[in-house]
Amino acid sequence: MTPQPHLTFYVDPAWRRDGIHTPLLNPWWGNPFTEASPFTKQLFDTYSFDTHYYTVTDHIEEADMVLGPYPQVWCHRYEPALFDTFVETARDLQLPLLVDGTGDIERPVDEEHVYVLRYGGYRFLPEKRRIQVPLFTDDLLVRYCGGQFGAREKTSRRPTIGFAGWSTLSGVQRLKTGIKELPVRLHSMFDERYHACTKGVLWRERVLGVLRQSLRVETQFHARRSFSGSTKTAEGDMATLRDEFVQSILSSDYALDIRGDANDSSRLFEITSLGRIPIIFDTERRLPFANELDYSTFALVVDFRVLAHLPDIVADFHAALTPERFVEMQRRARVAYEQFFRLDAATKHIITDISTQVARDHRQAKTM
Repeated sequence: MTPQPHLTFYVDPAWRRDGIHTPLLNPWWGNPFTEASPFTKQLFDTYSFDTHYYTVTDHIEEADMVLGPYPQVWCHRYEPALFDTFVETARDLQLPLLVDGTGDIERPVDEEHVYVLRYGGYRFLPEKRRIQVPLFTDDLLVRYCGGQFGAREKTSRRPTIGFAGWSTLSGVQRLKTGIKELPVRLHSMFDERYHACTKGVLWRERVLGVLRQSLRVETQFHARRSFSGSTKTAEGDMATLRDEFVQSILSSDYALDIRGDANDSSRLFEITSLGRIPIIFDTERRLPFANELDYSTFALVVDFRVLAHLPDIVADFHAALTPERFVEMQRRARVAYEQFFRLDAATKHIITDISTQVARDHRQAKTM
C-alpha cells in the first residue's frame, strides 16, 4: 500500500503581513479575500486544502520544507525583499523552499532549492522545479444544482457549444494590446509555437468568430467586454452574469475552454465541476496532473494551429460518439473535478508532486 504523502512547512511568524497570502495557509490564517472578489471569497469560505496531507509549523526542527507565505507576484509588487528573505532562510537552513508563483505573469526563479507552484506556462518553455496546479474554482454543481449531476442526452441535432466571458476589445484596448503583442509576433516569425502566447482575449475573439460562421455547430455565446469575476471590471449585476455563465455550460453539449491572460483558464475546472465536456483550446498548455489523468476520457483537446478546422473537428467528434459514450464523458468530467481539481481533492496530488520532485532532486544531488 502506497504511504499517504505528508509535508511539514516552516513559516516564520515574523513574515506575516497585511496582504493576500497563499491559500495553502487559509486553514491557519483564514480567507484573505473580500467581497471585491465575491466568487473567490465564496470559494475559499467553502473549501480549503486538505490538512491531512500537510501542516505548518514555526519550529524549524520539525520542517521538511520552508513555505513562502505570500505569492511571488504579491512580493514583487509590494515587498521584494521579503521574497529574498524566504529564499535566503531556506538556503541557510538547507531546506527546499516552496513558493506560490501562480498569477498571470510568471517570473522565473533560478534558485536550485526553490519549487514553484504554477497554473500557466507553455510546454515548449521548460522550467525546473515547477509544480503544476489547477486554477482553483468553486464547485458549481453544488452551488447551483444542489450537487445533483444531470447528464445531457445526445440528440440528432448539430452539437451545441457554449461560452460566456470577456471576448471583445474596444478600439483603445485593441491598440494597446497590439503594441504589447509585438514581441510575440516577432518571436512567432521564427517559431510558430510562440503564436500560442497571443493574449487570451484575442484567441477568444478568433475562436468565437470561426465557430459562429460554421453551419456544422450551434453556438450559445455571450461575448462580454470585460472580466466578470471582479466588482472592479464587471459590467452588470455579478450574480446575473454568473447565472448566465453557468447556464451557458449546462445548456450546451460542449463548453469552450480558452486561455486567459495566463496560459490557463478557470473555465476548464468550472465546466468539469458541472459535468460537461470541455473543448480545451490547446495553446501549448500545461494541464495539471496530466501524468495521472487521461484528459481524452472527458475532454476534446484541439491544437491552436488547426483553429480553421475547429467546427469540423467538433462536429465529427460529436457524430462519432455513441449516446452512451457522450453521457460517460460527462460523468468522467465530474469525477475528474471531484477527485483532482477541487481544492480539497487537489491537495493529495500537489503534495505528492512536490514530494516526488524534491526526493528525485535529492537523489540526483547525492550522485553528483
